[in-house]
Amino acid sequence: MSQRVSEPQINIRYWAAQYEATADDDEIYDDAIESNSTTLDRARSLWDWKDLSRGVPFEQVEPVLSTLEFDEYLKKPPGDAVASLSSTLVEKGALETETVVAPAFILHLADSSSEEYSSRFPIFDARCWKAFVFLTKRREGDEKLPVGATTSASRYGEFCQYFSRTLPQGVSGRQYEKALFKFGGYIGRLPVETIAEISEYLTAIERNIHEQIDTAGFALTDSP
Repeated sequence: MSQRVSEPQINIRYWAAQYEATADDDEIYDDAIESNSTTLDRARSLWDWKDLSRGVPFEQVEPVLSTLEFDEYLKKPPGDAVASLSSTLVEKGALETETVVAPAFILHLADSSSEEYSSRFPIFDARCWKAFVFLTKRREGDEKLPVGATTSASRYGEFCQYFSRTLPQGVSGRQYEKALFKFGGYIGRLPVETIAEISEYLTAIERNIHEQIDTAGFALTDSP
């Protein structure tokens, strides 16, 4: 499987499988996308899914969402689109403060189809952001992972660029998002804090796996 660019990567199949072992939510997402053709109906069906609503009741945003032409936002670069939609939602009283996660999710729903997950506006939360920060070395050494997702639309735009640029050929955007989500959640729960310590922890695991394969011929189990 070829990569589009040479950048720090993760084992997508492994981390996506770890996600699927603990969160069987594909049916919920797929049904909402396939059963609803409008962004408004999709948002209504998935508003509380994975807490992407950020605690805002759908009834608060529905009147505003029902008046918007999402194609106008989708014409813009992702960071600009999220900033513009977030500003509109605040101006019209749907949100109290400008944010990233909820507007980004709305645009993801608008840009996705029943045949294709929108990799241009990937689903985004704190776990995906932690994975991005670590893999792109935005923080190093004694610095720590961010506590939550960025609230900067321009930085979300950088995440989108990274996502599209590093998405391997033959891998769906949904699978890649799952892998980043699970990897980000994993490194965020390690019993170490700094970026350097996380790197050392992962390097030790990688070394142990290679040694296991060299000596025993398998990585996790030899069970057929």
